[in-house]
Amino acid sequence: MAPALFSPTKFPSRKPRLLNPAGKNQQFSRENSLLMSDDDFEQRDSIAGSDIYSPEGSRIIVPYGGEESMYGDSMYMPEDEFDEDVAIDDEQLGPEVDSFARHVDMYRRNPETDVEETAMGLINGFQKDTFDHFLDAQRRRESYLGDEDAVIIDIMGETEFYKMEGETWDLVARLVPGRNIDLSGTSRHVAEYESNENLRRQLLKESSVFRELNLIRDWLRSIAPEPEIPNEDATDEEAMASGHMYTLNALKHYKQDNMDPMEFVQKGPNARFEYPERGIASPDDKNQLINTEMDPDGPLRQERNVALGDNYYDTTFYKALWGFIRKGDFKNAAEWCRKCDQAWRAPVVLGGRDAVDYLIDEEVADDEMYDASPEQGPSGNRRRQLWRRACYALAKRVSRVPGDTWEKAAYGLLAGDIETSLPACENWHDHIYAQVNALIEAHYERYLHQNGRISNSTLKLHIPDAVATLGTRNVMAKIVDSLSRPDDHRFTASSQTTALRAVQGAIISDRIPKLVNIFAEQLREFRRDPGYEPDKDTNTPVDCTDWKLLRVITHIIIILQHLGQWPEEGQDADAAQEVIAGYIRMLAAAEKYKIIPLYAARLGHARCVEVMGEVLLHVVTENTRDDMMRSFASYGLDVKATLRRTMENAFVQTEPLYKHDELPIQVLSQFSLSWQERRKVQPEDEKLIRTAEWMLVADDMKEDLLHAGVMMFKRFYLTGRLDAARTLVERIPSKDLVPDDLEDNDDLSEEAKTIASVYIEYELLIEGLDALDSWSKLLAQGTAMKREGGTAAVRRTKLKDELQAAYENAESKLGLLVNSWLVQCNHHADSEQVKHIRNTYVPDITMALHGVHLAAGHNLNKSYYSKCLDLAVLVAKPSSGVADTFVATGRMAKYVDELANVSLMCLQAAKGITPEPSFIKPGQEATVAIWNVRPMVIRQQQ
Repeated sequence: MAPALFSPTKFPSRKPRLLNPAGKNQQFSRENSLLMSDDDFEQRDSIAGSDIYSPEGSRIIVPYGGEESMYGDSMYMPEDEFDEDVAIDDEQLGPEVDSFARHVDMYRRNPETDVEETAMGLINGFQKDTFDHFLDAQRRRESYLGDEDAVIIDIMGETEFYKMEGETWDLVARLVPGRNIDLSGTSRHVAEYESNENLRRQLLKESSVFRELNLIRDWLRSIAPEPEIPNEDATDEEAMASGHMYTLNALKHYKQDNMDPMEFVQKGPNARFEYPERGIASPDDKNQLINTEMDPDGPLRQERNVALGDNYYDTTFYKALWGFIRKGDFKNAAEWCRKCDQAWRAPVVLGGRDAVDYLIDEEVADDEMYDASPEQGPSGNRRRQLWRRACYALAKRVSRVPGDTWEKAAYGLLAGDIETSLPACENWHDHIYAQVNALIEAHYERYLHQNGRISNSTLKLHIPDAVATLGTRNVMAKIVDSLSRPDDHRFTASSQTTALRAVQGAIISDRIPKLVNIFAEQLREFRRDPGYEPDKDTNTPVDCTDWKLLRVITHIIIILQHLGQWPEEGQDADAAQEVIAGYIRMLAAAEKYKIIPLYAARLGHARCVEVMGEVLLHVVTENTRDDMMRSFASYGLDVKATLRRTMENAFVQTEPLYKHDELPIQVLSQFSLSWQERRKVQPEDEKLIRTAEWMLVADDMKEDLLHAGVMMFKRFYLTGRLDAARTLVERIPSKDLVPDDLEDNDDLSEEAKTIASVYIEYELLIEGLDALDSWSKLLAQGTAMKREGGTAAVRRTKLKDELQAAYENAESKLGLLVNSWLVQCNHHADSEQVKHIRNTYVPDITMALHGVHLAAGHNLNKSYYSKCLDLAVLVAKPSSGVADTFVATGRMAKYVDELANVSLMCLQAAKGITPEPSFIKPGQEATVAIWNVRPMVIRQQQ
């Protein structure tokens, strides 16, 4: 599984789910609305931890590189919050993150392109990709042959989301780019003889409100579904083409049964059959009378209904008619009327077109809505406002036909009336459409009245004014909020589509910043409280852990920033940074490292350093590291500051795992164990070393790496992690940081040289322990060879030479450690930690060197016994400070016992005074040099 994205922000698995309409409402509350209208409105004091503590003992964050930190918001993470394995797989995230990133990067590389053109290219790219994903999800839904409900629900949810997301990008394309257009200076005088259509177009140029209302209505028309026209078998089509078939048949049979043929002969061609004034009984229900006059106004005039069998026809006809008008497809609406034997309704449906004359109104003649031509002459409705009132009257009339609701709603849409249109509205978009359509008609009529284009007689006929009803300020915000009451379950759907509807509402009402601020606050709350569950926050329908929604909002922000419609400072700017940072953390959780720098470049410097300082902690492969470094250079990111922050984060996050109280008394005893039994390098050790390696591939960061290395050495030595220290030495040796002689190195400052010398000092311990390890292994081989007898004499001779070399190496390195290791650091700021390290290791190193001398005397030459006593002299010397380490750890008594034992061995080995071991002749037995005491020397000492 992928490494966890370290952050208080944890991204749990999110899948689309359907909500129970009777359960918790997913709409945002009116009292605390997502889009409310503006006018409605424990510490650890571990010596292995941080370097500096305040006088009260509280923790002070100090970066490893020095005392001046530019990061004042570092977080101390409790141990139980560390190393959470949270990851997102590609199936959860979706393939569109890569394609969206490609579009963003492609248009980023063309800065000289027209801003609005670039934005439209981005939006179109997003929309095309989303449509492709929708088609793929639709294909998977249609091809799924299993019976797992959860699977099909997920696929359906995914299909619905991509469909609605595509609609959202279409809305963005229509509305957002034009919001920064200056409409001043676009007015022109419309002559009296010109069509009202010219006035309508003039209003579009003058009024941003009218322009946006039309764009919203056009968008709502484009996403409306096709009308449901039955076409299951031939009888359906025949029924619709035959009109009120059952009523006509009933009238025909009644006429055949009751007419007098002779009367028709006498009266001639003008003869007319008279039905009873009371009407005739319905063939389906003898107690119900049906109308006998079949002209369009017959049922209304006679106050009777058609035959019961014709209810299917009426319901189907009016519902489909409403669907065509709702979609703005008036041409097919008229064709539907003709097909259903109601051709007289076609002119009514087409009456919304203002009259135009090709010769006079040349500007609008190329509009596809108008079919004017020089040969045809004027076209359209010259009394459109009177036509509106007629449609309103039809919408308000009393009717009891089965399709009454749809018929009234169809006329209500034509008239621009809200009240009669809403009963037929089935979804959120229908409700928005009914009100936006009414507002457009009201604004247009007001403009026509202002220009004297409506007669007084027409004005006397009442028609509702949506502008007067809904107001003129934040109207779209009020409409959106009115459809978002907590007790309104009409539009309850999956959580994802509900959230996308909130996004669409924010775009429509021009309140995207408010939505972004709510999303940002969720992300902040999530970082403060990992147990926070956004989907249970009933005040908002959005959830910051919804990956797809987070992607959509992030890229809307990018588009607005590109268009210059997003502030660079202030609360909204901070909220945008928080959302983009959340998107980056989500990408990191899914290991989408290659595209992260693209989005990090959109953050401010401090936020970019903060976020990337978290992300880089989880890059483990060398190839990815190289890619990231190239991306840093390509996008102009601050490599040094980011790597410093990454290193600091690694220290802060791993701190709770380094507890010096777990340190064994004899740390070096683990080197007597086999490699399999030793304490292995732990994940936290690897994280620190791996993080430090970033600085190896960056330029001019050797000084930072030296500081970091010293801190890692201290942590490893204070907690007995010697194999971790060895790994650090192997992967980041001092020779790679200080290639030349330290004193002659001109690349490092004096401070850097000081810290480099400390690094080398810490590295020396590992070299000494390796030398001790080699010595111990050769001793073990020698013991094994002694058991083999004389058959391995040649091998024993060679081994003795190797043992001599190993002894000299061990004696040299361990002797240096005992004599001066870390002594120069006693006056540094971390002297307490250095003192603790010396107290931990120097006694063991001294005892180990004592053992080396003792074993050398036993296996090489007895004269080496004297080295034990020479070592004792060094231990006793006050300036060495070695004795103090034995006293501090309570091990002096053990060392004195060892000295007593070696003294007896020296007495047994001494047989006379001989020269130093280097002057011993072959075959001559040496004596111990320490016993070569001259009286003159004694007198001088006395």
